[in-house]
Order: sequence, then C-alpha cells, then structure tokens
Amino acid sequence: MLTLGELINRNARNFGDREAYVEIDRRRTWRELDQRTDALGRVLRGWGVRPGDRIGVILKDSIEVVETIGACAKAGAVRVGLNYRLAPPELGALIDDAGVDQIFVQAELVDGAKEALAHSDRQPRLIGIGGGHDLSDDYEALIAEGTADEPLSLSQHERLMICYTTGSTGLPKGAIYPHRQMIESMAAIALSEGATPDDVWLHAMPASGVPIMHLLRNIFHGNTCAIIGEWDAERALQLIEREKCSICVLVPTMLNSLLSSGLIGKYDVSSMRQLGYGSAPIPPATVREAVQAFGCSFLQMYGTTELMGMSMMLTATDHDLALNADHNCLASAGRPLYFVETRIIDDEGNDLPQGKAGELLIRTPYVIPGYWNQDVKYTETVRDGWLYTGDIAAQDAEGYVYLMDRAKFRIKSGGYNIFPVEIENCLAEHEAVDEVSVFGLPDPKWGDRIHATVTLVDGQTTTGEELRAFCRGKIANFKIPKDIEIWDSLPKGPTGKIQKREIIEVCTRREKTHATQ
Repeated sequence: MLTLGELINRNARNFGDREAYVEIDRRRTWRELDQRTDALGRVLRGWGVRPGDRIGVILKDSIEVVETIGACAKAGAVRVGLNYRLAPPELGALIDDAGVDQIFVQAELVDGAKEALAHSDRQPRLIGIGGGHDLSDDYEALIAEGTADEPLSLSQHERLMICYTTGSTGLPKGAIYPHRQMIESMAAIALSEGATPDDVWLHAMPASGVPIMHLLRNIFHGNTCAIIGEWDAERALQLIEREKCSICVLVPTMLNSLLSSGLIGKYDVSSMRQLGYGSAPIPPATVREAVQAFGCSFLQMYGTTELMGMSMMLTATDHDLALNADHNCLASAGRPLYFVETRIIDDEGNDLPQGKAGELLIRTPYVIPGYWNQDVKYTETVRDGWLYTGDIAAQDAEGYVYLMDRAKFRIKSGGYNIFPVEIENCLAEHEAVDEVSVFGLPDPKWGDRIHATVTLVDGQTTTGEELRAFCRGKIANFKIPKDIEIWDSLPKGPTGKIQKREIIEVCTRREKTHATQ
C-alpha cells in the first residue's frame, strides 16, 4: 500500500492538471498539491522536525487541512488535529498532551491559539495561514521558501496522526493512527461504499478529527473533492450544482438543515448518486424524507474514532428493501463490513443470543493500537483486540445490528430497561419535530424519569402534552416521557452530534436549584 505522500506524488504524475480540491472561491490541482506539500515538508525538515515529531493544526475545513497533513506525511511528522471550537484551557491541555512544537493556524483563529498557549506549558511555533495575522511565520512565505526543482525525498514512519476523541467528560483521548492501517482502512471503506474514479466528493464534516478520512477519500482515484468549509446548507447546494458533486457523507444535523432549508428544489442536485450519513442515528422518517428530496441512493455508516473509520453499513439495497418492502432494517446501523467481527455480551461478559440486547464489541484489523499517554484508558477500552464500544445493541438473524443506545444513557425506570433511541424515533415521526433527545433524570419513585427535549421545524407549533399524546399507541405507556420540553436549539459537538450529556447536566442543575428553593 502506498503512503499518503506517495499517493499525492502518484496523482500529480498521472492527473497533474486535474483539480484535487475546490472551495467556493479557490482551486488546487494535484500537481500544485504535490509541489506545495513538498515545499512545506522541506521547511519542516529544515526546522529540525524528525519522524515521529508532532505538529498541530488549528484549522477550519479548507485546502490547507489537506496540505498540512500531506506535508506531515512527507516529512515523517505526526499530524495532531486541534479542534478550534474547544475552549482555550482545553486546547492548551491538548497541546501539552501531544507535545507539539509547531502549529499551523488560520489567521482568524490566531487569537484563540494564543489564548490556548497561555494555558499551556509549551510555546510552540505558530504558522499563520491567510491574510491579517501578526505572526512572524507566514504559510505562503514558507511554501515559497521551500519550493525547489527536485521532489522531496519521503520519510518512512509508523504513525500518521493523533486523533482526539470528542468525549463528554475529562481530557479527550488521543487515538494513535498508524500510517499503513489508516490508509488501508480508508481504502476498505471506499471499496465498501462503491467510490468510482468519476465521483466528485462533497466534504462536509469537520476534519480536525476522524472525518479527515472523508476529506482524503479522493486520494485513491485522484479525483476531485469540493470542500464546504463551515457548514452552510445553501453553500453545500451551490457546490453540488456547480461542481456536479456525486457523493458525500453528512451528519444528521446537516441533513436536517438541508431538508428544512426549503432550498433543495432551487438547485440542480441531479448529479448526486449517493448520500451517506452517520455519526449519530437518524430516525427512519427523516431518511424517507431525504430519499424523496434527493432522489439518489443512501448509505448509513457506523464507526468510531477507535476503529479508524467505519465498521458497519446500511447499503443502498438495504434502503430500497426498507422503503419498498417494509423491512425494519432502516432502524438498524446496518451489517458488519467484510473485515469486521462483532459480539454482543451481557454485563458478565457472556455472549448473548440473537435478538438479545447487550454491549457491542467490534474487532477489525484497524482498531487503534493505543491512546497517546493514556495506556490505562486504552486497556479499559480495547481488550484482546476487541473494542468495547459502550453501545447497547442487538443483532438479528440477518446480521443487522440495532443500536439501542449508549450504555451510559440506558434508562432504568420502574424495573424496566428503556432505550432512548426508540422513543426518539417515535417523537421524530411528528411533523413538527426537528431534533429530539431523550434521557433519564433521577427520580425517587421510578429510579429514572423519562425526559425529552425537542426543537421544532420552522413555522411549526406544538406542545409537550400534544407530543405525549402523539406517542400513545405507538410505544408502551411506560416509555412515554413524563415531560417533553421545547427548546430553541440543542447543544452539538464538533461533528454535529447532539450533546446529550450537556442537556442532562442543564436539566439536573435546574432540578437541584428548584429543590433548594
């Protein structure tokens, strides 16, 4: 398997004038990408960067995200994605944890980077990207300085990236991504989703972490990827129409914003042949609406940072089966991919029979080999090659895996184990509901009391009591939330996932405050 740097070289030789990456107002060919990553890699080596050294990036999605990881790959450095949405103390802690000595940072994010360094024990060199920064090291000036006629000799190295998780408590864990396994995982996923040399990728997901593997998916065929940047539904539709994008992967909040925008019919989206979705479950009602709106095939993907990508997929054929033959698989995460093993176990570690719910374990060749500086956490998460996902799931006789919920969000009420996803899917069927989160709050009588927060589709109105009435007859009475709140918005993480833990904390604090008054 070629390395990332070798793949960039190959594409420059074979498809030099073909556009590799485009944005709304910028374009970069494969030849330009190869030359610029060579130049950056040459500068990094001149600064004394050696294989295994860590280099940070604080960037919004842009062409420079690709150029910086390409330069790291060529120089032998380990790319460390630092999420600009984190608070300065959090960023400072990750800078210390990873031990970075250089950070690429966009001009508009420089002030935040400087604030982060005030909370760090290290003082890495900052390289400013774009106009308007006040740093001594400028990205374009360095590329000009490092440009040479001869190609850069590539460094062989074991690790390509440290990918920090978006955990809701404590310091995020730095998942170590070996170079060969990361490229092999990307290739296996591209094969599974049926990517072709003629596809034009639309990149939407924040690439500070594992979604960078979507941004690099065009590396194998040397085709084009259009980068949306910060999510904007209309900009996504503009790129689809202008660049004739044919394939993309979205998170649920992005798909919801497209559907609620009222703009899909105003743009030509006929080039789209496949739309993937993942990162969090999507209610079947939303999938049906999306299929009707785009008229293309759909894939659902399930994966985690620790798996270096995807492990299960609900294929286009599965979607057709569900929509046209009333199969229940649309409520599943799909079936394991060809390189994946799964188990479902009980609390004592015993394997459970088909149809029984327990913790989902996954083993693939691409389970990460460790967390950076957190060996104990790793041994708690990966045992004998099996990733303990923390997801509660059941697998049916056809191999479909149904995710009940995260183990930590399982509700125990009145002696019953209740899984929020079932209730969330029910509420999502209501025409007024846009987004929904269901969880348990402590209750002296029931153990947990089922609570829900929802947002509404623009222009729609309803009440909590009306939504409770809507649930009756669709789910068991004991599963109907005792209270349903309507919020203006639900908190979301960097990849668009609804942050259930934050919602629970808000509701719990409020109840404690009321109890003391």
